[in-house]
Amino acid sequence: MEIKFKNDVYQIDYEKNDSEYTFNINGEKLTIPIYIVNDNCFSVKINGKSKSLYAAEDENHLFISFDGDSLTFDKVKEEEKDFSGASGSEDKDEIRPPMPGSIVKVLVEEGQQVAEGDGVIIVEAMKMESTLYSAIDGVITSVNVKEGQQVDSDDVLVIVEKEQV
Repeated sequence: MEIKFKNDVYQIDYEKNDSEYTFNINGEKLTIPIYIVNDNCFSVKINGKSKSLYAAEDENHLFISFDGDSLTFDKVKEEEKDFSGASGSEDKDEIRPPMPGSIVKVLVEEGQQVAEGDGVIIVEAMKMESTLYSAIDGVITSVNVKEGQQVDSDDVLVIVEKEQV
């Protein structure tokens, strides 16, 4: 599978051996003990400590929630691959929830400047709160939700756009 995160593309393959998964990420191998709790919940052992990992996907995205952080990866489709070295549009970040849930707190407002990595919204899914972050430096151009609102994984919660100079 090929996925994109913050304009970087990763080729990821994996194989299961008993209770361990070996991931090959861009040619580097990583072996992790993973126990399946249910279809979307896993127990992962890292540095001897067990942690919960939640994963979900739709046709275009892979959503991972781990240790309080939520990450959204875009699935790279064959027709979208660009062999010119360009990484696609870096001018806009549409922030979506990792899975259906509810809005706990909106941390930004329209017109506000944000830096890459700044928290913009807190969502709750599967009784776990996660902060969603901006992937680019820019300005909040749209806040499409309010606290307490129920959202689906394909809803655009916040839009961040680079300032045009």
